[in-house]
Amino acid sequence: MADELLGIEFEKRAAAWEDAEKLFTREEIKIQAWESRQKLKLEAEMRRIEAEVERKRDYAQAKMLKQIAMAKQKSEAKRAAAETRKSRQAARESAQAEYIRQTGRIPPSSIISCCGWS
Repeated sequence: MADELLGIEFEKRAAAWEDAEKLFTREEIKIQAWESRQKLKLEAEMRRIEAEVERKRDYAQAKMLKQIAMAKQKSEAKRAAAETRKSRQAARESAQAEYIRQTGRIPPSSIISCCGWS
């Protein structure tokens, strides 16, 4: 009978230990599930932030390319205007040189004549 009581006591202890172990295992499973959910949330947030950064980078890059194209267009227009001025000046100088060759005098519209060099 003492052995039976001792066996029952051991059985109770073993059952209590198993229950405690199951409870611990369930708690551990809950903690792991919570950790997994948190990790998924943070990964989703990271993907969202990365997508936003990529979108902003693409926008900034497109804006810069547009500004570069506009600067190139303006520089081409300035080059064309400078070339036109250069051509007009060359034509004017050529005409004045021809006038000097034919008459031997400096043209009245010349800069030199306005400064007293005639």
